[in-house]
Amino acid sequence: MKDTFHNLSEEKRERIIRAALGEFAASGYEKATLDGVVQAAGISKGGLYEYISSKEDLFRYLLEYSYGAMYDFIISDDEGQRMPADPVERTRHIALRVVDYYLANPEIITFLVKTSRISDPLHRKWVEAAFGDYFLRLFESCDYSKIRFDPARIRSLLSWLLAKTRNDFTDALAGSNSPEICRETYLGEWEFFFFCSD
Repeated sequence: MKDTFHNLSEEKRERIIRAALGEFAASGYEKATLDGVVQAAGISKGGLYEYISSKEDLFRYLLEYSYGAMYDFIISDDEGQRMPADPVERTRHIALRVVDYYLANPEIITFLVKTSRISDPLHRKWVEAAFGDYFLRLFESCDYSKIRFDPARIRSLLSWLLAKTRNDFTDALAGSNSPEICRETYLGEWEFFFFCSD
């Protein structure tokens, strides 16, 4: 993103971000258009190009923005709680935090789920790199000393579980009138995983 984007008022910057998230979430990267973004944001196409270099530039920014916002929410000090050192307990902590983030930010989660299903190899590489970077930040400081398996293999499994349950939760939420039922189902699924790991 160009410096001019970061110099915008917070209100206008957020309006463009929300419009872009909505366009990419609804259409996917391949079919999303900048025309859709400018229409939803209420700005001109020339105005949008004052802030971005290209569609790819905007997409990559949205990946960083989305994962960064979720990461900040997860690690924020929630009533004095700190991230547990044990990888299983940390995953439980993250699952509890993340479901509330999903419910409060459906446009971000819909965008992330849509990007997880992207087919183009280059764009898929960007998505995997963004997810992997923030995932590693969450789990690299765990204490793996009580687990007999290689920490990299454990992180790979946890990464798959987080992505799977996120996608399942979003699909269930899209077909339900009750976010609370979806939340309880999501947390129940995690309790199953935790029970199997004990």
